[in-house]
Amino acid sequence: MYNIVDYVKEYGKDSFYDRRFSKEDALVLSQFSYLKFEGILEVMSREPVTLTEINSSKIRDSLFSDYRYEKDNRALFDAMVTSVRFSDMKIAMYINRIEEETQFAALTFLLPGSNTLIVFRGTDETIVGWQEDMGLALKKNIGGQDLSVKYLNDAAGSISGRFMVAGHSKGGNLAIFSSMFASPEIKKRIKKIYCFDSPGFRNKFLQKSGYDEIADRVVKVIPKSSFVGMLFDDGGSSTVVEARAVGVIQHNPYTWVFKDGKFKKTRLSNGHKRLIATVNEWILSKDEATLEKFVYYLNLLLDSSDADTTIDFSKALIKNSTQVIKAAKELDEETKDFLSEFMKSYVEIAKDMIKEEVREKTGIGKKNA
Repeated sequence: MYNIVDYVKEYGKDSFYDRRFSKEDALVLSQFSYLKFEGILEVMSREPVTLTEINSSKIRDSLFSDYRYEKDNRALFDAMVTSVRFSDMKIAMYINRIEEETQFAALTFLLPGSNTLIVFRGTDETIVGWQEDMGLALKKNIGGQDLSVKYLNDAAGSISGRFMVAGHSKGGNLAIFSSMFASPEIKKRIKKIYCFDSPGFRNKFLQKSGYDEIADRVVKVIPKSSFVGMLFDDGGSSTVVEARAVGVIQHNPYTWVFKDGKFKKTRLSNGHKRLIATVNEWILSKDEATLEKFVYYLNLLLDSSDADTTIDFSKALIKNSTQVIKAAKELDEETKDFLSEFMKSYVEIAKDMIKEEVREKTGIGKKNA
């Protein structure tokens, strides 16, 4: 089993003329968008910069200043630079704005074979970024959504022909939002919209936003224990991907599994689908103030584990859940009870997945051939 780095290493020898652009390529570039381009790319410049030029920059190492994914991001970058597939790509229209309650970044990739992909970055490690992610679960639009529409119109207006849009996490939400509200001329030119484990929108909002105009072009990909990507799911089909982790750790695209140059597909468990349906139903029944408190404590709880393995993650979740819930004095009893029941269900699903992984590795429980 291998991930996006291995995908680029193995299939990077194929040009876009030999192997067509795919959703796997869209994930590669969505992850690439998390690199730190300050000082290397000029803000909103229409003059494209090649990957080779970026690689030769004197401050190249600053690209990998996000310590959480430094090793993986370096490996992905190096694989792309040495590949036939990505080495000739160009990047333009870079923007990164961090303001009060707004974290927004986007890039436009110009690829061989007339492939153009506009990518919106997901939440980064800044506090403002986390605040925006919480905003997606509430009843208000986030600042980045309005900026995404302006960016899409500007970027698409500077290129010709059809193009694609993509993003991971919040970035996928922005990809859909900007596509819904783009100018009619720009909207017609969109070929595909790739969303990787991205939160959706409330049904009432979708019904009056013109989502049906772009729905057939939306491609959604989620890991098998997706949480973020199933918030306000619109019920459309999604590609469910195998992952080498459990729970929220699967939000990291580097844990997603590839096989024969494609995502290794699997399915969501019935227990997980019931859990997410319950969460969505509960969220829709609450006022904004209650949701703000709930999402704050949920993030606090899920971020309380720095574990890398599935077993350690579940142990930490069990250990920390009681402490966090007791500390949540601002929550009313009903919300506190819901948070407690949510975590119990989440831990049980995690335990089941761990057992399944152990069976797969050891062969225990498999029928004899």
